[in-house]
Amino acid sequence: MKADPILQELEVIKERLAAEANGDTRRFLDQMEAWLEEHPHAGPTVNSPEELQARLRAREAAEPPRPRGKPYRVHDPIIAEVRRTREKLYRERKTAPLILKDEPPRKKR
Repeated sequence: MKADPILQELEVIKERLAAEANGDTRRFLDQMEAWLEEHPHAGPTVNSPEELQARLRAREAAEPPRPRGKPYRVHDPIIAEVRRTREKLYRERKTAPLILKDEPPRKKR
């Protein structure tokens, strides 16, 4: 979906509402408040983040837990190659001898 048609529709609606209020912001807000009184919100309202978190916790507690299972994985040859390379490096580091350098570490400039 492209954003241009959405922005154009929003602009048309904004212009229509501004024309209805004759460009007066106070009149527009009064019209909006009158509409809200005529069409009250039927669903529950949340007045604070704490109330929303409490509702979410109650909803999660009421729902059955999701079944645990292995996540679906698609075979990706690039990721498989990275895993093989990492395993190979890990095995090499595990068996390779530790080599100490005789020179002191370089100072950062």
